[in-house]
Amino acid sequence: MLNYEPRTVKPDIVAKWPPAEVSEGYNYEAVQEHYVITDNARILRVYYVQPLRHVEGMLMAYLPAERIAFQADLFDTHEPPRPAQLPAMRTLATQVERMGLAVTTLAPVHGRPVPWTAFETALKALSSSNELMRPSARPVR
Repeated sequence: MLNYEPRTVKPDIVAKWPPAEVSEGYNYEAVQEHYVITDNARILRVYYVQPLRHVEGMLMAYLPAERIAFQADLFDTHEPPRPAQLPAMRTLATQVERMGLAVTTLAPVHGRPVPWTAFETALKALSSSNELMRPSARPVR
């Protein structure tokens, strides 16, 4: 997250190897569970998404007035969902439920925005096909 507070540890690792964002003047803000950004006209809520096998420290953003959730790599719409995405999709669904978010549109980094119902349909379809593929779900003869 971006902030304008001065860095207090000198030299820190970012000072030694600055990424492009830092060299352009941005600073980062740590997010534990939830962070709010506002310009007094609009609110953007940022949530830490956990647990994920894909990456530690994944964030998602939510515009409550518009009911739009923004996320990366948890559900992509530029290609059909794959079984390998199922754990991340379940984590996203759990996060939205746990935070009580009223999402109507899911906006992925990779692909076009879709209705939340399209995500739920894909999650159910993948979950069902995954259950059918598990050895314990097959009848024993």
